[in-house]
Amino acid sequence: MKKLVAFLLFVLIAAAPAVAQNYASVTASVANVRKGAGTSYPVKWRVWKYTPVIKIKTNEAKDWVLIKDFEGYQGWISASLLGSTGAFAATKDVNVRANPTASADILCTVKKGYPFKYVSQQGQWIQVLDNPEKASQGVCKGWVYAPNMWGFASK
Repeated sequence: MKKLVAFLLFVLIAAAPAVAQNYASVTASVANVRKGAGTSYPVKWRVWKYTPVIKIKTNEAKDWVLIKDFEGYQGWISASLLGSTGAFAATKDVNVRANPTASADILCTVKKGYPFKYVSQQGQWIQVLDNPEKASQGVCKGWVYAPNMWGFASK
C-alpha cells in the first residue's frame, strides 16, 4: 500500500508541470486572433490590450502562438504581441469599485470579457486598471471581486 501511495504521489508531482497554465497578456492596443499561424489566415476575433490568455503551443518557427481565452475559444496570435504583464478579464458584467468592498462607490461598470491590467490584490478583491479604446472614455482604476474575473497576477 505504501508503495502504491508513493508511486501515485510521484506521478502527481511529475505531471504538475504538464498541467500548469502558461498565461500571457496582449501587449498591443488591438490585436487579431487568426484561424492559423500567419497573417494569411482569416481573423477569428480581436483582442485588446491586457486581455489574458493561455498559451497552448507555438508553431515550428515560434513566431505564432495558439491561445485560449477565458471562454475556451482558441486561435493564433503573433508571439510579438504577447507579454507577461498580469491581466484579468471580467467573466460577467462587473462593477469596478473605489475600495475592496461590495459597499464601495462604483467607479465604472464593464461588460463580460473586458480586459484589465492587474495592479494588486487584497483578499478576494483585485485592483485593476483598464486601457480604454478612446482616451475620452477615461481610465478606470479600482477594485473588482476576484470570483468574477479570470486571468493571472504579474509574474
